[in-house]
Formats: sequence, structure tokens, C-alpha cells
Amino acid sequence: MPIRYEIDAEVGLILVELSGPVSAAEIFDYYATLAADASVRPGLAVLADCRGVTSGPSFLDVYGLATSKPQLPVHLRPNRAAVIVKRGWLFGIVRQFAALADRGGVRVMPFVEPGEARQWLLRPVESVTPARPENEQL
Repeated sequence: MPIRYEIDAEVGLILVELSGPVSAAEIFDYYATLAADASVRPGLAVLADCRGVTSGPSFLDVYGLATSKPQLPVHLRPNRAAVIVKRGWLFGIVRQFAALADRGGVRVMPFVEPGEARQWLLRPVESVTPARPENEQL
């Protein structure tokens, strides 16, 4: 499976690792698995490591992922996610997803450096501003 996750309840993160070719169907399957996981609780954020992804969904699929009715109950949905990528095509796709997800109340930010992504997530929600991270330049 190209998507694996674990929940670090102590830190308050869902740690996700994606690798190889990843399709929209596999991401929807991940959402369904997460929705059925009894460990998911309110207030968790997502730290997704996508540095191993070799191909991903098309823009139309990204649009569907970001705008579809989420399978997680409202009170369990993460309100922010940091996505670690290599520079290039996937960085752009994550930015597109972020713009769409923001409309639904989920703040998504792409990062190249894992430490920056983790720091951004661990800040209190009130201090997370819409400012772009320093590493956003391609």
C-alpha cells in the first residue's frame, strides 16, 4: 500500500507516509480507513511525508479530493496539514490542493524541510498564519 499512517496521540499528529505512484482512489481509501480508526480524536493535525511519491492524482482528481464530502465526521477532521515534498511538480499539486482545501476550513501547507513542517504543526492553532513558508520558492 502506498499510504501508511500512525497516530502519535501524545504529540497530536497523524503521521502519514506516501510512496510510489499514488492515486486518488488510494487517498480516498486512506480517508475511509482513518474514519474507521478508533484512535482518531478531535484536534489531531496531519504530517504527510510525500518525498517518496513518484506520481500522483491529476488536477481534476486533486479537485475532487479537496472538495468532496469528507468521510471523517466534522468533529474529527484535522484543521491543518503539513505536506513534505521534494521541490517540483508535487509541490505545485500540494499548493493547488491547499487552495481548494482552505475553502473547506483545512489549512494545508507544502514544505521541503521536515523540521519546518513539524514546527509549523506544533505551534498553537491561533499562531498559524496564512503567510507562506520561506521554502515555498521553487
